Amino acid sequence: MNWLLGWKGYAAVAIAAGLFAGWAAWQWQANAYERQIARINEKQARADLSAAQQEISGLRQDTANINQKATELLGIQSTLGGQIAAIRKDMKNAKPLPADCRPDDFRVRKLSDAVAAAKQAAATR
Repeated sequence: MNWLLGWKGYAAVAIAAGLFAGWAAWQWQANAYERQIARINEKQARADLSAAQQEISGLRQDTANINQKATELLGIQSTLGGQIAAIRKDMKNAKPLPADCRPDDFRVRKLSDAVAAAKQAAATR
């Protein structure tokens, strides 16, 4: 124990204190880096969350638009289905054309009606 009383003792205590201070500073710096990394990760997570929420909002709007257009299509299909069936029936009941003849007024009128129905259906979209 006499060795602690001389300059060697003071030197040993100083070295031990220096090592402890260095270790404490290193720990403090490591914790500071960990806190900084945690803050960066938090900011990135918040940015990712915000982007995901915007995408979900856009997806909801797109889904509503698709649903609306599908409903419109169902209405158009039911309307066109009846019109097309009537046109087919009229065309089947018409007399066939000879090879060198032109269409008669009845056929031209039915074709014009079909074109008008198609234009009307396209205009309602």
